[in-house]
Amino acid sequence: MSEETPIALSFACPACGASVEGPIAPGTASMRCPACGRDVPLPEAGAVAASRRADLCPVCGSGDLHQQRDFNRALGLSLAAVGLALGPFTHWISTVAAIAVDAVLYLVVSPVAICYACEAQQRGFDRKAGPPPFDIAVFDAYKFGKRFPPRREAAVAGPLARRLRREGKDR
Repeated sequence: MSEETPIALSFACPACGASVEGPIAPGTASMRCPACGRDVPLPEAGAVAASRRADLCPVCGSGDLHQQRDFNRALGLSLAAVGLALGPFTHWISTVAAIAVDAVLYLVVSPVAICYACEAQQRGFDRKAGPPPFDIAVFDAYKFGKRFPPRREAAVAGPLARRLRREGKDR
């Protein structure tokens, strides 16, 4: 990505849970929630924007992030389903074509870095400096309360928060 492209950040507001989205720059210290108007502090945002590395979550301070392609999963699965459904009628040429289109999209679509703890998403970082791929062991550590981010109160959208809400428990 070019240096002019800002790093975009999207996350759930710790106060109300609404989506907060916007660019971060080296001088960014907070972002305002459009729903409740609260300024959400982002102490690491300036350092992340200056380095263009996705190695730290600006929202909760966690260093545990993973990388995946920024592509709609439902669209990808629908593409594969259509290719498979038409396969018997097209001598499986449609299936091969769907796989080829999926492979091209995988190579073209840019990556997104996602925090394991709060599920904040960062876009526009340097591809070579991105985080590693998804690791189920790290995800499970957050989901089952074995690992916590530095600013635990900001991780309102992560796997542990979802599990506790589903079980009817507060954090």
